[in-house]
Order: sequence, then structure tokens, then C-alpha cells
Amino acid sequence: MNHRQTRLRRILLAVTTAALVAPLAACATTAGDAGGDEAIYRIPISDPGAEIDPLTVADYNGMLIAGLASEGLISLDAGGELIPRLATEWHASEDGLTWTVELREGAVFNDGEPVTADDVVSTFETITADDSVSPGKSSFDGILDTITTVDEGTVEFGLARPFSDFPRLLTGANTSILPAGYVAGDWLENPIGAGQFLLEDYTVGEAATFVKNPDYWNADDILVDGVELKVYADEQAKVLAFQAGELDRIAVTSDVIASLDASKYDTISSGYNKFDGIFLNHEAAPFDDPTVREALAWAIDRAALVDDVYSGNADVANDVLYFPDYPIQPEGIEQREQDLDRVAELLDGRTVQFAITTDNQLFGEVLQQQLNAVEGFEVELDLLTSEQYYADGDETPWLNAPLTVTNWAPRTPSQYIGLIFADGAAWNASHYANPAIEAASEAFDASTDEAERQARVDEIAGIQWSDLAVIVPTFTKAEVLQNPRVHGEFAGALDFYTGVSFAGVSIGD
Repeated sequence: MNHRQTRLRRILLAVTTAALVAPLAACATTAGDAGGDEAIYRIPISDPGAEIDPLTVADYNGMLIAGLASEGLISLDAGGELIPRLATEWHASEDGLTWTVELREGAVFNDGEPVTADDVVSTFETITADDSVSPGKSSFDGILDTITTVDEGTVEFGLARPFSDFPRLLTGANTSILPAGYVAGDWLENPIGAGQFLLEDYTVGEAATFVKNPDYWNADDILVDGVELKVYADEQAKVLAFQAGELDRIAVTSDVIASLDASKYDTISSGYNKFDGIFLNHEAAPFDDPTVREALAWAIDRAALVDDVYSGNADVANDVLYFPDYPIQPEGIEQREQDLDRVAELLDGRTVQFAITTDNQLFGEVLQQQLNAVEGFEVELDLLTSEQYYADGDETPWLNAPLTVTNWAPRTPSQYIGLIFADGAAWNASHYANPAIEAASEAFDASTDEAERQARVDEIAGIQWSDLAVIVPTFTKAEVLQNPRVHGEFAGALDFYTGVSFAGVSIGD
């Protein structure tokens, strides 16, 4: 889950479904019962604990429930390339200020109504409205200006400034297309969407069951009969259920590796799903001192974090915000690794004291242990609940403590600058700004020349690496163990933001 969305989740919690048991009338003829001998793909989830709506849900589990029944314009494959969904083509105007998107002919919602340009316009107007509580709104702030119907199958997105990565913004988790006039808040009573499956039944604390949508635009390639999301109270319960053959997938964690013989299952690693950023407050001691920031970056054992926090399921990163599957990668920057001689030189006999403030217990504990083993650091751990860490108000810990650890889901590199690096950015936990990085980012967004874009990426990454507003030690992958009865490959990363395409995936002996 993208924890920057937690403040929005506070609003959503005001409308709780904690007492709801909602048998759902499907919006079209269902494919039958989810039991028996049918090919049902079974996934464990935790109770979402908040209202479920495609436009406003901020919890990963709720996103999965909404995402299976709804469909966006574009998604990403496992290598980070764009996949057409409800959109088939998209192109920018010569000045980069208008993106024209062509819609798929024949796509319909699960009530039989066609998906049209008016539906797309209405959806994005709702997401970007001034009073919107959609987590997707932040992706478009300062970028999207107007949304216009050209004809029934064509939409124009007018931008406030050129943004060459605009199609990637359309892959977001809260950008599923809903009918014109849709009002957020009653989706569970009428789970409308144009997705692969129909939400047949949802019982809070127990399960959500889906059946194949026979009217989905790509129904011939959806080879499973349905999906069941089963709620488990803790990780050990999930492990036991997977071991007993009651589930088809389980996320790879240290507990899973310790409990299961992985050789009995298929291991699927597909795409990247987050980074855990170490944010350094440039206005607070000791991180107002650039030598301390740099010493900290060289003190971290990144390879050990990969092993001890992510069970090997991550890549070492280099303090720049370019996921490994982004099409353009920075060049010419020295890869940081633990270098205790550099640390000693930078600290020059000093001992720095500070606390790690986070709600991420495992990462916090491992990082604390690493740093306390390095001469010159005395580090405490201020472990908070998520509610405490992301508390509302001007003094919220995640935006004000000297050092915080916060996870971020994948976004375009320019979005990170607008949200966490720019002057006045809403989520600038580092209290940092550099006009040069903002200017370079705008130049990158406005350019379509390959050499120019590479030059701007190198410039931006160099500033991020040197200024150290955030230390990015790893990029985490989505990886699961899967029951061998499942055949075929998932086209996208195994996380909500891709839409979890089931095309070509089947279940057999």
C-alpha cells in the first residue's frame, strides 16, 4: 500500500463496512457458483477495514477486490511496458499539451452499457475534482487541466504542461473507468465495472468471490472460472492454508520461506512494487549537516537489507528514484555500498545520535542494528502504529521527524519530484527543495528527444544522489509461491496497480 494515501484513508474509514455482510446481485448473468470442480484461482488477503470503491480505495486488499471487477485504460506489463486495456491507442500533440486516447470498440460495463468517452471524462473529472478524496488525485495535480469528449470513442486530455509520461499516469490503481454520473460510496451494493470478473459475493472478514465476466472484451482469453479472495487474520494462517492446498498463491516472506519447501511450488517474480525510503529532514539535526547524510548513506549495508528484510526479493538501489523497469536509467553514478572508511572520514571522530521513526518494524529494526554496529552512530528506534505515524495535523511524524522510513508504490520519476522534492510539496518529509531538480524534471517532461531525456535523467539522478533528501537502498519486487496446478504467466506485475490481468492463465491437474 502506498502510505502517502493513508490520510485519505482516514476519511474513508468514516464510512466503515465493519458490520457489513453483503451478498451481491451481479450486474450481468454470472458464470455459476464458485465452488465444485470449477477453475477458481484463490488468493489470501487481509480484511480491507475500509470502504471499497474503485475511485477512493487506498488499501491494497480493497484495491484488489475493486480491481478484479473494474478496468482501466492502460496497465503495465512485468517489464514496465504499457499494455492497452480499455484504451487501444494514445498519442501526444506536437506541443505535448494534448494527449488523444482511442477507446476499445465493443467494451461494455457489466450492466451491458458500452464504455464511451463520456464515461472516461466523468471518471477523471471525479478523480481530479477539488473535493475529491481519491488517492489517484495527487497523480494529476498540476499536470491534467481538461478532459474532453471528441466523439464516442475518443478522449482528449489537455495538460497544464507537457508531460511525456502521461500514459503511465493512466495505469494508476484508482483510475478504473466507471459509468458517467457514478457517485462513489455505494459500489459494494452495485459493483459496476468493465473488468474481467463479476463480484458475486462479499462477506467482510471472510471472503470475496468472483465469477468470470462473459461480456469482458477479452473474455476468450480469461480461462479461469472465477477468483476467490479469502480473508486471513495473520500470516501464519495464510501459510497453513497454502500448505494445505486451500490457496493458489502466497507472498514470499521470511516466514513463508522458513515454513514451506519452496521447491514444491512455482516461484513467480514479476515487477517491482515499492521502495522503502529513508527520508532525512534537512532542517533537523543531525541531518542539516550534509556530511552526516552522506555518512549514513555509505554506512548502510544494502545487500544485507535485501536478505534480512526482503528475503532476497529486492534489488539493491542507489538513492535515485528510477525503478529498474523504468525505460530510461541513470548513467555515470557511482553505486553506493557499505564503505566504513568513507563513513569514518566523513564523521571525523564525531558520534551522531538520532532515532528512526517508522511504522515498518522489520526494516526499522534491521536498519537500527546495522547502524549501531558502525562506529560513530548511536541510533534508537521510534516504532509507531500506522495511525500514529500518519496522524493528521501539522506535526504528523512521517513528515516531521528527523529520520523516517516510508514506503512508496511505483510512480513516474517526475511525480516523485512534484510530491516529495519540490518547494511546497505536500509530502516533502525531507523539508528539501532544489530549483535545479525541478527545472531538469520539467525539461525532461517536455522533451521527446531520446538523447535530451537521457541527459536530463542523468542530471536529476545526480542531484538526488548528491543532495540525499531520501536514501533509496532497495527496490522491492512482487514475488509469490504458486500452486503448480496453475498454468500460464501473468502479463503484469503481481500487484494492484497493473490490474492483475488473468489473460492466458489457466488451472488444471
